[in-house]
Amino acid sequence: MSTVGVYENVPGEGDETNDGMDNFSESIFNEINDDLEMSLENDNPDFLDIYHLTPRQRLIYTVKKVLYHLSNQFFKLPLWQRIIATVATVLFLILGIMFLIFHKTILNSLVETSNNLREKTSTQFILGLLIFTVAFPPLIGFSFLSTSTGLIYGVSLHGWLLLSISSVIGCIASFYVFQNILKSRAQRLVHLNKRFEAFASILQENNSYLILALFRLCPFPYSLTNGAIAGVYGVSLKNFAIANLITTPKMFIYLFIGSRIKNLGETKSTGEKMLDLFSILFTLTVLFFTAWLLYFKTQNKYRELINKQNQEQQSMSSEIPDSVSFEL
Repeated sequence: MSTVGVYENVPGEGDETNDGMDNFSESIFNEINDDLEMSLENDNPDFLDIYHLTPRQRLIYTVKKVLYHLSNQFFKLPLWQRIIATVATVLFLILGIMFLIFHKTILNSLVETSNNLREKTSTQFILGLLIFTVAFPPLIGFSFLSTSTGLIYGVSLHGWLLLSISSVIGCIASFYVFQNILKSRAQRLVHLNKRFEAFASILQENNSYLILALFRLCPFPYSLTNGAIAGVYGVSLKNFAIANLITTPKMFIYLFIGSRIKNLGETKSTGEKMLDLFSILFTLTVLFFTAWLLYFKTQNKYRELINKQNQEQQSMSSEIPDSVSFEL
């Protein structure tokens, strides 16, 4: 008798089995929800805990885990940082809603404003000064100013030279100030983040301009990176300047995004608008994954540092009883 025939002769058995598995997965899901805080505190939960969950339940669990960690990080911040983060989030949502409603008017205004600014000779001086200034931590706005350069001058040699020269000079000036005048502040910036510390250990072993150039391509805050590198022992101003010069071709990405945003407001063809929008999203995706690929390359170094620290602590703890017995 075939296997199919066996199951056909047992009515309802498959339904009972499926119901049993559904109830089993539901009970596990409810158990995880009942003890959600303990289960989410673990960054690498036991695979068996979520193995029997359905795709919907795994999605809910993942969303809850992300929200749990975000809320934890948020409430660990000082009160003034929480207020700033809340205000920034609300403003971002308001701006996003306004853009969806008034996107045509906003794009037309951007085109008109960029054309007017391009005709003024003082624009390049003011824009270059602002790009130079935001190189000093904790100032922000480099990505916005770089994209604005693309809006005004497009993908051109003029725009690239303006953006590259201003940013390189700003980075060098910031590095010099933090290395010679604000050295204690620079060292605090190094220890501001565990990933900074991992990079600092790499730069101490090899502070060539090629390694520095890779560091500049990673998705760290622009101005904070300038100050943090200055706090790493052994990094020279010469190598730092060469590294920034090497990475100047990346500026074309900002110019391209800015020029496509402007083209969205100038063109009336739906096909061209979709192409511009797709090119912007594709460029951002490539930039994002390239930067984060370099970023996660430091994970190995970070794990090595953690393992080394653990081994040192274990060796120190194992030596304590021997030393005590020797003194006795």
